[in-house]
Amino acid sequence: MYNYFMNEKEFKKQVGLNIKSIRAKRSYNQKELADFSMLSRDSISKIERGEQNFTISSIFAIAKALNVDILKLLDFKNFTN
Repeated sequence: MYNYFMNEKEFKKQVGLNIKSIRAKRSYNQKELADFSMLSRDSISKIERGEQNFTISSIFAIAKALNVDILKLLDFKNFTN
């Protein structure tokens, strides 16, 4: 899962890209995901851009709102260093 050559900034960015990709596949906008996950739209936006630190609780809430296993949000198969 985790690429040892990935730094913290890249890690947050990849998680954000995963969230954005899954959200788009579900045809949710950021406001809908925010409402479903009980997070603010601003937080969703910043998390998707890799600009905000996130907690396990927020990632769990997002995974639940997207109806995916939390590990899908931490999938780095497409990461290139």
